[in-house]
Amino acid sequence: MPHEDEDGGPIIIARELTEAQATLVERLRPRYPQTIEHFVEMGALDHLERMMRLEAGWEQIMRGVYDATIYEIASEPLPPPAFDLIYAGAGLGLLHAAVMAARYGRRVMVFDRSEVGNAHREWNISRAELEALVETGVVSWDELDVVVMREYREGLVRYHSGPHSDIPSTDLWLPEVLNLALDSAALLQLMRRKLEEAGGTVLSGRIFRKLRTYAGDRPGVEVELERGRGGEIERYSARLLLDGMGSTSPLALLRHAGQPFAAVCPTVGTVAQGFVQGDGPQEYDPTLGDILTSVADAQGGEQLIWEGFPGRGDELTVYVFYYSAIQRGSTRSYSILDLFERYFTLLPSYKRPGPDFAHARPVYGYIPARHSLRPQEAPLLHGVLPVGDSAAQQSPLTFCGFGSHVRNLRRTTGLLNYALAHDLLEPTHLAQISTFQANVSLNWVFSRFMEPWNRPDDVNRLQNIFMRVLQDVGMDTATRFFQDRMRWSDYPPMLLSLLRHHPGILPAVWQVLGPQDFLRWLGDYARFTVAATEAAGARAAGSRVESALTGLADLLAPAVSLRLRARYAEWRSMGWL
Repeated sequence: MPHEDEDGGPIIIARELTEAQATLVERLRPRYPQTIEHFVEMGALDHLERMMRLEAGWEQIMRGVYDATIYEIASEPLPPPAFDLIYAGAGLGLLHAAVMAARYGRRVMVFDRSEVGNAHREWNISRAELEALVETGVVSWDELDVVVMREYREGLVRYHSGPHSDIPSTDLWLPEVLNLALDSAALLQLMRRKLEEAGGTVLSGRIFRKLRTYAGDRPGVEVELERGRGGEIERYSARLLLDGMGSTSPLALLRHAGQPFAAVCPTVGTVAQGFVQGDGPQEYDPTLGDILTSVADAQGGEQLIWEGFPGRGDELTVYVFYYSAIQRGSTRSYSILDLFERYFTLLPSYKRPGPDFAHARPVYGYIPARHSLRPQEAPLLHGVLPVGDSAAQQSPLTFCGFGSHVRNLRRTTGLLNYALAHDLLEPTHLAQISTFQANVSLNWVFSRFMEPWNRPDDVNRLQNIFMRVLQDVGMDTATRFFQDRMRWSDYPPMLLSLLRHHPGILPAVWQVLGPQDFLRWLGDYARFTVAATEAAGARAAGSRVESALTGLADLLAPAVSLRLRARYAEWRSMGWL
């Protein structure tokens, strides 16, 4: 479920045009007439300026541009750390920070370029996955009740089948996938309150400028912040920086040497009110959520996918996006403004606006992802641990990092606390602390088939076949597939059923993936098999063996114990233990 990248903060909507906005409107109106019209109605013209900056920044990313001056290895010890942990970015990182402060008593500071605890996106998750947040002991279900905007009875995956298609549309109804709509701002405010009650420090309106790290006998970091644009420079020290600035974090780009991502989902939409209500496919049913839906075949080489998630009252958050694998050296443009113009044109083909229809606010962003074969795709920067989207561990199916982050919250915070307690803060140690799952890394291949490769109906045709496959293997397997909890035993029946329904899939696989990515998938499957075998052995050995192994390693080699604990935690997050 693509949403805006977590480094984006709330944007104050200006009701009166500034001179700069008026100039921008006149420049953009000829090419984007509907976008301008609706943004004027929403009072959201300042979003246009942000989108222009966002597009310019993405073009730099596509060219592999990054800033190496933001990170420096100091030659002398830094000031004594005032904090254990400093979190850069208050999106998903704020949840992590609150747990580290409230459960583990760590000295924590969180800063963000916007107001800490605000958001301009929504999050969806299942109740069972959200239970992982309650299990941290930091919040209760009573406190989360005000955060839950709506709980759907089912979520729908539906792909278009045209009048001339030889494959009928097959609906997949999932009662426990993304069926809890959360008020993200209310959740972040709750977690901010928990953080401050635990003694945490919160700094809003701080812009990250530079990080200095020292790797000698007194390791630590010093972060340099700017208090608003053009404001004074502030410096804060800690044992470790947690990078929660999103997928396009400057530290993440530096770490990956500016290499383009493996794939991206440009995403736009609005929170809107006044759709025609009913149970028809183009009508609004507040008890249902659209997880993945297409309403037409591919246009211009892009298969548009729609999502709709009811919120408070009669609000519906609607997204449209497309999947695109990124080819190295490509000069392709991924314009948010172009996609918004198509969104406003095509929205009635997805849901019918009623007489009182109105857009409330826009949502948009680039949701990039990397193909993760291991817990860390590139060596970590000394003194920096990525969390949330900057760790690039989004689901390869839905490109959403929220569910993965929450599902693995006890895992990552517990491992980090162990690392802090034993001074295991070298990059090789911290590499064990991630939301990586062997079963998720295998699923990247499915997203590659969300792009047409021959005909406009390629995606819809294959996905309707695959929906039949998921019905064949059963609801439990289908739910695990969409919740990133696949077992090794789930995979062969799915592949065999797909071959039975669609023998021609093998030539398509070779055409879409090519020999290099086909071999990569085989390697992923081999790693998946090894991980499943190891987990089966651990499950058979039982909890007593786990306790004995980790206890002995605690005494003799804490670094080994951290590695052991990380493996057991990964298996638990996948539901394998």
